[in-house]
Amino acid sequence: MLPQDAVDREAHAAFGGLLRWAWPWAIGDGGHLGRITTAGIPLAGFFLAVTTAGLFFLAALAVVGIWVPFGWWSVLAIGGAILSLFLMVSFFRATKLLPMALDLAVLWAAITDWLSAPPT
Repeated sequence: MLPQDAVDREAHAAFGGLLRWAWPWAIGDGGHLGRITTAGIPLAGFFLAVTTAGLFFLAALAVVGIWVPFGWWSVLAIGGAILSLFLMVSFFRATKLLPMALDLAVLWAAITDWLSAPPT
């Protein structure tokens, strides 16, 4: 097994360091909810990430009109964006800035009702 520092360096250097910006999670990241290690991730962070992904997935289904009423998209998107912002702040590093900007864009779109109802 590699020492923790070697694993951190290897994870942070993947794809010339660019992978850290596309996928902002790596071994060694930590915050208020715990630290991501080779042994696993904090349970609270995992639960928050899965719930966030679920809300965004349901919002996407609402937008395309599958299984979820269209009118729910904004509530689901707002919930997903708020939970995602909380998750990014809880594990804050510079690599979390892009996802946080996307969360703010989703919040803006949902609050201003940017997406109008499809014609019936």
